[in-house]
Amino acid sequence: MLEAVSNTQPVTQSQAAQTSASETAKQAADDNFNLFLSLLTTQLQNQDPLDPMDTGEMTNQLVQFSSVEQSIATNSNLEELISLTNSQASDNAVQYIGKEVEALSTARGFTEGGTSDWRFSVAEDSPEISISIVDSSGASVYSETLSEDAGTYDFSWDGSLNEGGTASDGTYFLSVTALDADGEPVNTDVRTFGTVDTVDFTSDPPILMVDGLPVSLTSITSVSKPKDEAS
Repeated sequence: MLEAVSNTQPVTQSQAAQTSASETAKQAADDNFNLFLSLLTTQLQNQDPLDPMDTGEMTNQLVQFSSVEQSIATNSNLEELISLTNSQASDNAVQYIGKEVEALSTARGFTEGGTSDWRFSVAEDSPEISISIVDSSGASVYSETLSEDAGTYDFSWDGSLNEGGTASDGTYFLSVTALDADGEPVNTDVRTFGTVDTVDFTSDPPILMVDGLPVSLTSITSVSKPKDEAS
């Protein structure tokens, strides 16, 4: 079933890996600092009183000493900044829980007796829009052809299969391709929408679980209050 939408609007490294890299960098800076300090102290202790270290050389080494010290301080500040950024990202992600979101995604869950709903946009009038529902193995299980004006449409699938019968429960993907009157490709995009149930912090950035399926924060296109809270 297809329904036009009046409001038209034409998917990293983990936190653990970042933390490990930061700790490694800090440890390397600390080791360099300690090594430099040890070498400079040994050099001062063993210099010839009658032929002391050249003042210019001493100055150069002290400048290096200061540079190493600043490097450690910089790494420490960067570590704090990364920690703060990760904390803010986590706080922001938590605020999505319970909200209705729309995201660039082709995946949708299906349960027998229900429907799977997507939203897609067509940039130009298209006399030939090919709709295909694909299962997790990549096989097309349902298809139809439409002809629509440019705009945004809601598409609802009740699980009907090409060969008859009803699809089994699982995750399915919507593929939309469109051609203009000259047979040239027309830009399309597919979006899914639903309620954010939980947030998965094992990925960076965190992953939102929307109606049980993972959605990247960067793919979110809109956020709204649940319908029962919107009034």
